[in-house]
Amino acid sequence: MNKILLFLFFVAAGFFSKAYSQTTYIIKGRITDATSGDPIPFANIAVKASTSGAITNFDGFYQLKYTLPADSLLVTYVGYDTKSKAIAPNLAEQTIDIQLMPGSLQLREVRIFAGENPAYAIMRKIMANKKQNNQDNLGAYEYESYNKIQIDIDNLSDKFRKRKAIQKMTHIVDKYDEVKGEDGETVIPIFISESVSNVYYRNDPKKKKEIIRKTKVSGVGLTDGSLVSQLTGSSFQQYNFYNNWLNILEKDFVSPIAESWKVYYEYYLADSTSNGNRYDYQIDFEPKHEQDLAFSGSFWVDGESFALTQMDVSVGKRANLNFIDKIKIQQSYDYFETEKRWVPVKTRVLIDVDEPTKKTAGMLLKFYSSNSKYKINSPLDNKFYDTGIELMEDYMQHDSVFWAKSRPESLTPSEILSFQLVDSLKVLPVIKTYTEILNIFVNGYKKLDKWNIDIGPYLFLYANNAVEGHRFRLGFRTDPGFSRKWIFNGYGAYGTRDHEFKYGAGMDYIVSRKPWTMAGISYSKDLERLGVSAETIGPNTLFGAFSRFGAFRRPYWQEDISAYFKREMVKGLTGSVQLRHRNFIPLFPFAYRTTPDEGAESPLKSSFDITELNFELRLARKETFLAE
Repeated sequence: MNKILLFLFFVAAGFFSKAYSQTTYIIKGRITDATSGDPIPFANIAVKASTSGAITNFDGFYQLKYTLPADSLLVTYVGYDTKSKAIAPNLAEQTIDIQLMPGSLQLREVRIFAGENPAYAIMRKIMANKKQNNQDNLGAYEYESYNKIQIDIDNLSDKFRKRKAIQKMTHIVDKYDEVKGEDGETVIPIFISESVSNVYYRNDPKKKKEIIRKTKVSGVGLTDGSLVSQLTGSSFQQYNFYNNWLNILEKDFVSPIAESWKVYYEYYLADSTSNGNRYDYQIDFEPKHEQDLAFSGSFWVDGESFALTQMDVSVGKRANLNFIDKIKIQQSYDYFETEKRWVPVKTRVLIDVDEPTKKTAGMLLKFYSSNSKYKINSPLDNKFYDTGIELMEDYMQHDSVFWAKSRPESLTPSEILSFQLVDSLKVLPVIKTYTEILNIFVNGYKKLDKWNIDIGPYLFLYANNAVEGHRFRLGFRTDPGFSRKWIFNGYGAYGTRDHEFKYGAGMDYIVSRKPWTMAGISYSKDLERLGVSAETIGPNTLFGAFSRFGAFRRPYWQEDISAYFKREMVKGLTGSVQLRHRNFIPLFPFAYRTTPDEGAESPLKSSFDITELNFELRLARKETFLAE
């Protein structure tokens, strides 16, 4: 009987032990960069001493299943320090968020074997299929795009925190300290924008158009005006790695899948991984020569079509970009079964601006795009694409429900706090003062939101010269809040020595935005200098303002009235016609003969009137009109 009982005990113990070991547990969470707070896609997560593992998605989220025994989670990714975190015992499901600190990029150990680098065979297949896989070679495509831009202040040193202006916003800095995480650094957003638009592309002829449906702008020093809204769309955030070169901050970087790939890069076949019903090759790469404008990172290609499925590249200080510490671009692609094609769906860009001095802070520029609802090879009429960027009339009419539905991912607690505190930050007196000074310095005008006009430009408020003495001038212009069709401007000036009033006014009317068409009239009566008038110095406002000071040699009075009509005839080609009448009344010795054929008998005259009819054609093939 004792033997039977002992046998049954071991059988039961074995059964329960097996059942216990086969119980499945779940861990989920998010992997983020400790310095920027951005998610880290494509990171490897594994349970130590186990075969259980996962890879983060584009937004840094992961989920894995494991069985016991298990005590800790290990996270690794190229360019970051490896980190482990303990797993809480006996929890069926738990959330573990981990922040990784950027580390030095470790170069791979290269072993020389007989035969060819195995990555080269894959690279040749990528090149062979490159034209076919490039989305810009499609006949046409269109999609809906969500875009987010965020500007943060980072690297808040003790010296920076002790500055008088920063101490006045200590309560906001403390709020961010609370949510930065156990390993994160304090990052304070000062600008956040969101936009939803529809993008249209046609290959023959090559044309692209974006219709911006809704925008939301919140930040220090910027408001949700039409010009800013157009800059927050998708058109200025395009990165196509199938092109041989990518222009970033006015420098051309060679793509890791450029035609000249062997010249610029070293490649390593790192892994082959499952991607749904398909499989991907992971290829790591680094520049052959440190001085080249080239990337380091990894990309994944589909094992059948050899199209890009994921891209993760970065550039450090070696690129020699002024005050730029790091640039990072991440991109993911989705497969469309009906078209048998991979297209880019998500892009994230991080530009880390270094602090110029120890007493200042650094800055992070973040761009995020998510594309959906693709429609391929259904081109629209050619004229539809003539206006590069179009802003819907109701672009500012939206609510929180709209944005909750439009965002591809729900906001995290820290992102919700960011939106709340950006609005709190910009109403602080010290911030409002600095913002006002910055706006005046950049734009030259003081905004009067109540009346939708701007007063200025400040550079022309005062001048002193030998003819006018103290010259005082005050001008204005209307902004888009006044009218999206009519634009008015005017000014008045007075000199204390010549006791003369000078004045001018203008009116412009936007006839159409599709195609861009404008008309307007203007009138002015003012004192000018020969050779330094507004028409000769052009848009150089600084030079024009300072030319009013000093001796003011060869002055003359000019009364000028003109009318114009301007229209974009085709994309990049603008035609205009102007009728202008002006006079010239010099205040310095000047004379000319009215009938030169009569010689010395010809009467002399010192002033004249002239009427002109001017025609102009302007060709700017890649220019895009941004309407205020």
